Amino acid sequence: MNRFLLLLLPLLASACATRNYTHYLVEPPPKKPEALKEEGTLVRPFGFGSTTVMKVRWNDGNLMTEVDVPMLATGQRIVIEHGAGNGDVKTLPASRVVPPPPSAADKSLIEAYRARGLRIDEAAAEVSITRARTLMEQATREGNYHLALEWCETVLARYKSHPEFLRAKGSLLLMMGEREKAIEIYEQVEAIESEPGVRKKLEELQRQQ
Repeated sequence: MNRFLLLLLPLLASACATRNYTHYLVEPPPKKPEALKEEGTLVRPFGFGSTTVMKVRWNDGNLMTEVDVPMLATGQRIVIEHGAGNGDVKTLPASRVVPPPPSAADKSLIEAYRARGLRIDEAAAEVSITRARTLMEQATREGNYHLALEWCETVLARYKSHPEFLRAKGSLLLMMGEREKAIEIYEQVEAIESEPGVRKKLEELQRQQ
């Protein structure tokens, strides 16, 4: 072996012993971005510096919880307490739905309602019965009973004695745990127009009182 190489090998060995292996791969070594700090807690969102969040909603018929969960790359578990007992949790105000205007499809329904001599509050906003029914049914399928009740109320604000929407209101109140209120509404609608299914349910609820 060349005498020069023999003299150089000890120098290379000592250099390798004091150098990190990555020093020979990347020069200068890359800088890692600092973890973001949020109220004293280290948070590492996807793509350092991003504010990516996932909106999570939960509705059990009595309480709706809505939170923005940060997307973390650290494998942390996030526990969300869903309960009405914590006074520190910010509650969401009830939403205000805008009554959809009546369409041609509502004309015959409104005429039939008037023909029965049922109450109409002319001062209340006009509303599409068909559209409100669709939105109410959609919210009910999604488990958002509060929103479904709001759509129901938009119709009852003007058509106060509408049997279909009074029955829907009673059912929604019952699903939300408001038994006494549901009984009142069922009694009210039965006085306007009796329906076997509702009458049976009302009698069952009254026996349980």
